[in-house]
Amino acid sequence: NLALLKFIYGSWKRVEDFNQMRCDNGLFISELSVEKLCPSLNAVSKYLTVAMPVLALLVFCICTIFYRSRRVIRAWLYNHQFCLWCVVQEEEENDDRIYDAFISFSHNDEKFVDELVAQLERPPVGLPNYQLCLHHRDWLAGEWIPDQIVRSVASSKRTVVILTENFLDSFWGKLEFRTAYQQVLKDKRMRLIVIVKGELPPRDKMDTELQTYLSLNTYLKYDDPFFMERLRYALPHKKNTIEPGSRITQAIIQHSDSVGKDQANGLKPNHLPSLPFL
Repeated sequence: NLALLKFIYGSWKRVEDFNQMRCDNGLFISELSVEKLCPSLNAVSKYLTVAMPVLALLVFCICTIFYRSRRVIRAWLYNHQFCLWCVVQEEEENDDRIYDAFISFSHNDEKFVDELVAQLERPPVGLPNYQLCLHHRDWLAGEWIPDQIVRSVASSKRTVVILTENFLDSFWGKLEFRTAYQQVLKDKRMRLIVIVKGELPPRDKMDTELQTYLSLNTYLKYDDPFFMERLRYALPHKKNTIEPGSRITQAIIQHSDSVGKDQANGLKPNHLPSLPFL
């Protein structure tokens, strides 16, 4: 065996007839090698020699893809409530600000904003809902607009800017961005989210502060297929969402909603929901 071969090669000077020693198959021991004695070990060694570089290359490629797509992956994990311990970097449950976000936009983009607000304030079951501040809904009539802008930004955990050419044409929109930008510098925390709807407006129409912000920070594109996932991940992280994999919980909630509707219509509801297969 291999141990005997190593012993003989290590002690061949003390063996007088070393060159005459033969194996059962007639081969001289002096002509034996590890490859001849243990061909399976040699094959494993060759396989490892080829497999290790391939495995290292595969790991490198996976790490590269993960790094380049890390924001999308984190947003997807957060929206599906998986691995929250590694994707939720900030907890704001103790933040006593009234609103989760103040939406800054031009009145010409109000239809788009209404659709966006509906998805954030009334999301599908299992996703967090947000308390948003809208100037046409939550501002007090008759108060000075600059004061209301400052109060809205200060009382919101985030400021979401809907960046369009209409926004750049709005004096109040520019003031809202400038106020939010100053709040970011004051808090030293990134509380500003910029959403670009359509093409990025010409930079010559932007203020210096807005140009600086866009050159130093990433912004969200509405035509991004992962737009909503990224937006929810950029908004304050919430704990009061349904736990991962709780499809039964979702079925019960949906059933309770249907029971309420049936009772309102005078129908006799089913007592048990049909639960999904796990």
